[in-house]
Formats: sequence, C-alpha cells, structure tokens
Amino acid sequence: MAYEHYIIDSFASELGMGNPAAVLLDARGLTDDQMQQIAADFNLSETTFILHAEVDDPVCVADLSVRFRWFTPMSEVDLCGHASVAGLRAMYDSGRLDRWRNDPSIHVRIETRSGDLDGFIEKVPGEIDEPMIWLTLPSSVISPVELALSTLARVLGTDAGAFDCGIRSVRTGDGDVIVFVRDVATLNGIAPDFDELGVFLTDTDSRGLLVATTSTLTPSITVQSRFFAPTLGVNEDPVTGSVTGPLAIHLVEEGIVEVSEGTAGLACVQGIPGGRTGLIYALVQRDDSGAHAVRIGGRAIVSSKGVYSEA
Repeated sequence: MAYEHYIIDSFASELGMGNPAAVLLDARGLTDDQMQQIAADFNLSETTFILHAEVDDPVCVADLSVRFRWFTPMSEVDLCGHASVAGLRAMYDSGRLDRWRNDPSIHVRIETRSGDLDGFIEKVPGEIDEPMIWLTLPSSVISPVELALSTLARVLGTDAGAFDCGIRSVRTGDGDVIVFVRDVATLNGIAPDFDELGVFLTDTDSRGLLVATTSTLTPSITVQSRFFAPTLGVNEDPVTGSVTGPLAIHLVEEGIVEVSEGTAGLACVQGIPGGRTGLIYALVQRDDSGAHAVRIGGRAIVSSKGVYSEA
C-alpha cells in the first residue's frame, strides 16, 4: 500500500525552523504496529495519522470531523500540539478542505485519545497560502510539584542557583514537569545527561520536562523554553504545543501575565540553542467560574510531500 504524506514545519516562520512532523493523510487499514513502524521510519518527534471520525459531530458545529493519532519513534502519545497543527496544514494544503476554502475560518473537530480538540484555520489577508492555524487544547489540571532541585541541576548540567524559585514548579495533566530558570543565558546553557534525565523522569513519574524563563531578551516575548522527553525517544523537542498550553495557564494563574477583559495573550518561544526555534501564540480565557481555557496557534510550512510505500 502507498500513503500520501507531508512533512510540515509547525510554528515556523520559514523552512527549517519550528518543529517538523510527518502526516499520513489517510491511515485507514493500518494496524497499531504498522503506524509505529512508519513513525520509526520517519524518525521525527511525532507522526500524525489521520482517520475518519468515529462519532458524528453531535451539534454539527464543525465543518469537518476527523480522528488523529500520534506516534513518536517509540510509542503512541495521547496529545501532540505541533503534530496537530501539522495535520491541519496538510489537510488544507492537500485540498481536503477546498469545500470551505472561501470561508475566513475553517473549523475542524479532531477526535483524540485526550478527547475532542477544536482546530481553526484562519486566512490572513494578503497571505492566501499561509494560513494561521489555531488549536483549542483540552483542560489541563496543573498541580504544584516538589522536586529535588540539586539533583535536577546536576542532571541538567547546571547549578541549583540557576532555578527561579519565585515561580512554582508544576506538573501538567499530561505528566510533564515545568520548572523555571533565572534567564535566557542559563536556559541556553543547559546540557542534560539524557540517560540520567530519563531516570529522573521515570523516578518522578513524569513524561517530560519543560525548562522555561520569563526573563526574555525582548518584552514582545512572554516566555522562552526548552523541552526534554528522553523516555519517549525525543531527547529535546524543538517546539512543543501540548505543554505550551499548560505553561500559559500557569503564568496567568501565577499573576505573571495580565488578563484583560477575560483574555490574556502570550508569545512563547521554544527552541534548541543553535538549532530549530519556533513561535507559539497562546490565548488564555477565564470564564465566570475562574476556570481557564487555552488556544495555541502559529504558522505551519510545508517542507515536503510524497508517497510512503510499505516494504
């Protein structure tokens, strides 16, 4: 069998930036083992497999309903932001959304193992072929976490004084830990021992580690970060959408980002020093009960497309 595929740079302003993901546009008939093997063959942090929705849109709000599954080279994951953005861009670029192409905003309902996601593709005036892609993430429970910072500092190749203890360390609903360091220079200087970091994450029952700082180089950037997930086969992920949502909510709840008329806007940079870097926009909305919802968005650029053939 042959499968049409795309490679998409998500949260990128130009080719070779952001976070690349592979997308198979029609994964019907593939077994779990086949999906895992294909993801290993692409050897990117995630591969998106697009399938037909299992349940009709109950209120018929979306223009189209689909199902996404995501695999790292080693395992399936419940949620992946940049690979979702890549999947939406591949659907748009392949013509699968042409029926709604003249609409200013295309709404796609996405079934996932984490629940339904809302994807929005918005046309930017004057940039017909470069839409903005937005993704509403599921609610995330953020809880404080106690960490052995001296041990973590050693694992990261830094010192315990590197951490910004004025902002609480937290764990997300996906099992990622978020910690803060004092500035960008400290962030960029981190050099993890990935074997030891894998042990640290396993011992703390964590999926990944986001290291962030709000002491950025320009006021236009709210927060800068790096993300590590060696136990998933991804030592360092260039740009991680799924953890950016909880990060944005945490900064709002900590009072670091101001909420105006119920909404806070953040510009979040993540990248590998000297390598790929991306920009994620986040919108955090607070309802009357005080609960927060988050939408992340950014550009996605087609790097390549072709046909994957099973051996």
